[in-house]
Amino acid sequence: MKKTVCVIFGGRSSEHEVSCVSAANIISYIDQERYEVLTVGISKRGGWYLYSGGLDALRSHSWEAEPGKFCILSPDPKHHGLLVFNKNGDVSVTHIDVVFPALHGKNGEDGTIQGLFELSGIPYVGDGVLSSAACMDKVTTKILLRAADIPVTDGFDISAAEAADCAAVHEKILETVGYPVVVKPSNAGSSVGITLVKQETELRPALRLAAENDRRILIERAMDIRELECAVLGGYRGAQASCVGEIVKKTDMYDYETKYITDTTELVIPAGISGEQSEEIRAMAVRAFEALDCFGLARVDFFMDKATGNILLNEINTLPGFTNISMYPMLWENCGMSNRELVTRLIELSAERSGSVTIG
Repeated sequence: MKKTVCVIFGGRSSEHEVSCVSAANIISYIDQERYEVLTVGISKRGGWYLYSGGLDALRSHSWEAEPGKFCILSPDPKHHGLLVFNKNGDVSVTHIDVVFPALHGKNGEDGTIQGLFELSGIPYVGDGVLSSAACMDKVTTKILLRAADIPVTDGFDISAAEAADCAAVHEKILETVGYPVVVKPSNAGSSVGITLVKQETELRPALRLAAENDRRILIERAMDIRELECAVLGGYRGAQASCVGEIVKKTDMYDYETKYITDTTELVIPAGISGEQSEEIRAMAVRAFEALDCFGLARVDFFMDKATGNILLNEINTLPGFTNISMYPMLWENCGMSNRELVTRLIELSAERSGSVTIG
C-alpha cells in the first residue's frame, strides 16, 4: 500500500512565491508509483487549503484563485492527518504518512510549523524545532558555531530599538568592524532585507529595512569574498556533504532580486577551488550540521576571503529551495543523484528521526 506524502507550500512569508515553485518541482520529483501525493497550500493571509489543481498554477502563483477545500493539520495524534472542512458542513479526516514542507522563511523553516508537526505525531521531512529555529536566527547560529570552533564572519548584533539611534550604531561600526558593512535582519531568508553599506549616509535606510523584517539586526564586516555553498544530506549521524558550488555575482550583493528576478548571477558546480579547500568546506559543513542538531537536509553557505583564502561559515539554510536555479538539488545532481532519488531519500529519512536507539 502506498504511503501518503503531503507537500505543504506557500505561507505568509516574504518567500511565498519561491515556496510555490519549490513545491511544484518537489511534487513532480516524487515517485508516484511509491507514494500518493496530497498538496496543501497556505495562502498569503494564512488560510490552509487542500489544493487539487495543477502545478502550472503553483509556478505562476495563481493557485489561490481556486485554492480548494479549507483544511488544517490536526495537532491531535489520533487523527494523524488533515481535518478537511467540506461544503456540507461536515469535517472529515484525511490520513497522512509523511509531511514534506516546501516552506521558506518565517513560519516555514523557523521551527514554528515543525512544532505543529511534532504535536501531530506525523513524520516530516527536514530539520526539527530546535535546529530550524537556531539556523533561521543568524545571531543564534553564529553563537553556536563559535562555541563549536567553526569560524564565522566578524560583526555584532543590535535590537530594532537600538537601530533607531543611527549615530550610536555608526560609532559602534567605527569602533569594531569599520565600513563597509552588511546590515541584515537576524531572521529572514532568501537574503530579504539585506543591504551593503559603504558609508554612514547609507546606514539609516539599511537599518530601517532590516528592522522591518526582524526585531534583531546583524551588522557584519563586508569583505571581498567568493561565495561557496555545500549541500548536506543525512540523519543525526553519518550525514554526507556534496561537492562545493560557487555563486559568481555580477552585482555587489546576492540578494532576493539577484537570486530570483534578475539574471545577474552564475552558478558554478563544482567550484573552481583546490581539492584541499573543497575538503575543508565539506568537512566544516558536516561539523556545522551536527553542531546545530540538523536532520535531513541543509545548505551550508561559506565565504572565502579573496585576500587570505580563509574560509568562514556564513549561514545554514534548513529548507533550501527546489526551484530550477536552486543550488541544493543542483549540487546533488552533480554528484550523480537525480532529483527523484534525492526527494525519495528525504522522505525515507523522515521515518528515521523517531527511531529508538538501543544501548548495549
